[in-house]
Amino acid sequence: MISRLLFTLLLVVSSAGTALAQTAAEAVQMANEGRDAEALKAFRQLAADNPDDLEARLWIARLHERMGNPDQAESVYRSVLLEDPASVDAALGVAAALLSRNEAVDAIELLESVEKRAPQNDTALALLGRAHRQAGRTDRSIQYFERAMALTPTDEYRLRLEDARRSYLNRVEMNGVGEQFNGSTPDSRSVDVGVNYRLSERLRVIGRGQAQRKFSTSEQRGGGGVEWRWRPSTILRAQLLVGPGNRVMPEGDFLGEVEYTFEPAVWTASLRYFDFTGARTTFIAPAVAFPMSDRISLALRYALSWTETSTTTGVEIGHTVQLRGAYRLFRRWSLQAGYAAGVEELETFSIDRIGDFRANTVSGGVRLDLASLTTVIAGYDRQWRRGDLDMGRVNVAIQQRF
Repeated sequence: MISRLLFTLLLVVSSAGTALAQTAAEAVQMANEGRDAEALKAFRQLAADNPDDLEARLWIARLHERMGNPDQAESVYRSVLLEDPASVDAALGVAAALLSRNEAVDAIELLESVEKRAPQNDTALALLGRAHRQAGRTDRSIQYFERAMALTPTDEYRLRLEDARRSYLNRVEMNGVGEQFNGSTPDSRSVDVGVNYRLSERLRVIGRGQAQRKFSTSEQRGGGGVEWRWRPSTILRAQLLVGPGNRVMPEGDFLGEVEYTFEPAVWTASLRYFDFTGARTTFIAPAVAFPMSDRISLALRYALSWTETSTTTGVEIGHTVQLRGAYRLFRRWSLQAGYAAGVEELETFSIDRIGDFRANTVSGGVRLDLASLTTVIAGYDRQWRRGDLDMGRVNVAIQQRF
């Protein structure tokens, strides 16, 4: 009698365990099929039935992360990590949450402990790459991305490695511009060549030269500048270009700029001073660029200018508003578009744009980032100025890292 009872009890326990295993398997299948809400409900039930089921709780955290609930995901990851400090998955989840808040130092400390336990974990290596990049140590980030790529050569790791190299390596740039006006105004051509060379992790030097033929006048200017990463999130830039005797291009061009990264947005404040023969124009231009999604990014800039001339008294005020957007069409191809009311471009600023310059400009183009770390950008601008003067402009730029 007793043996029969024990046998029956064993069957019941075995059946219950099988049903639970089937439920867990079904929940994993739901998650793998993208049925996140159903999978989350199933894993919650599993965790409620057995609070010690850490795997179910890890799945709950993953699903919260996938469903765009990072705070809930982090709290679950942390609860698992408290009960099992050796859990690599929980540590990686917490580290990812820290990086989303730009807490790179804490993320590095946590990830380095994971690296000691799991040196071949590609996710940990990629997160360390992101953390060092965020902390301003791009050379270290490249090393970690290279290790992650060697273990698991995914498109994501490849693109992160290329992006880190693009920002870290030296580069040479060449930009050609052709402008065509309506009426009797002659066409203009210009070429701009620059070298950006890294002296150290924090300091870069810039050399630049420009030649232009505009309004039947040929002119040149050249100079250089510095770029200093003051803090991981803050970059300071200064540049001076000179062209003595120029009449269309400025004789002197000074740029001072502060760039600050806060979470996903990049904020910029610029001061630009142009010294022409008989005129001086100063711009103050705050700007912000931010990603709207993995594929879409936007940038907004406002510029206030004031111009003094030797032939008039007082100051002439100008205003500019500019909106630019980019859409990543394919892995390496991006489409670009923009609109500007006022001065659309300060890199080719000339005497015909000083003062209260009124114009509307629409632009479009394409950007190609090659695996050779070559970037090609081609675009076309159409501008309508007051006084029935129209302009079409073709831009072609090539950047090569080395």
